[in-house]
Amino acid sequence: MNERIKEAAKHVASADTIYIYAHVNMDGDALGSTSALCLALRSMGKKAYTVISEDVPHYLDFLEKGCCVGPDDVPEEYDLAMMLDCSSYSRIPKRENAFDRAKMRGCLDHHALGASKIDFDFECVWPDAAATAELVYTLIKELGVTIDLDIASCIWSALATDTGNFQHNSTSAYTHEIAAELHRVDGFDSSILSALIYQRRSVKALRLEARMLNDISFYANHRVAIVAVTQEMLDEFDCEYSDADTVVETLRKLEPVEIAVVLKQNGPDSFKASMRARSYANVAEVALKYGGGGHIRAAGCAIEGELEEVKEALSQDLIEAVRR
Repeated sequence: MNERIKEAAKHVASADTIYIYAHVNMDGDALGSTSALCLALRSMGKKAYTVISEDVPHYLDFLEKGCCVGPDDVPEEYDLAMMLDCSSYSRIPKRENAFDRAKMRGCLDHHALGASKIDFDFECVWPDAAATAELVYTLIKELGVTIDLDIASCIWSALATDTGNFQHNSTSAYTHEIAAELHRVDGFDSSILSALIYQRRSVKALRLEARMLNDISFYANHRVAIVAVTQEMLDEFDCEYSDADTVVETLRKLEPVEIAVVLKQNGPDSFKASMRARSYANVAEVALKYGGGGHIRAAGCAIEGELEEVKEALSQDLIEAVRR
């Protein structure tokens, strides 16, 4: 895989204008990784930005670092477009045309590539990596960039959020080696970052979570738990979808839950499913059935239908997954 990183570094080094694309519904890994790379590229004298089509989630606002622009800010022609933490047009809605205007196109991801339909000039995919931030860190080192406090903060936050604060089984020795290196950066303080990520919940977000948890649906002797958040609920509590992001981990902590699912309404009759498994179930296989994907213990997909129809269909597949 180091050869792929070396290849990526050569392409990046040859480009002067670089626009980076995070996936829709940004999480800490997506925004942290893109901002870290953007800052590193700027330190090399390159014109670099992260292209987004949505507001930055409140709990991740400290990771924006002045890097983000909208698709209308992307020039008609530029040197390099890079997808980070994703690899398909479906993950960068409203930005596909901007992405395709680049002379070169690349991808760094820790999810196995699916049917992308994109002919990347280079790609580096590490399915065993705990986060895309591991690839970004390795690329930055290959480029010879010194990791400063802002870059370190972005990479650490990306690692922490995508590993469940270094608890998920995807966490490896390399994950901890990177974290240790970041702790050596002058001024770095992980406790400050942890507080920014995990200790800034609003009262309205807490009330939304309480509303969601009041309607948990259990299956397979409580080994599968599903909750939903609708647009109506968001309006009622004046929340955004990112306010519901912590609920899936709350569910997974329940004993004996093996699979926790949060359904987020993303259309009149459509829901996005975020699935997490505790120890043995393969939720990636379930997600794949619906055109999604991810990791064995963390995956997602979009499912068409009304809420009760979606829950009924998905629950049958999840019940099968916990019985294997």
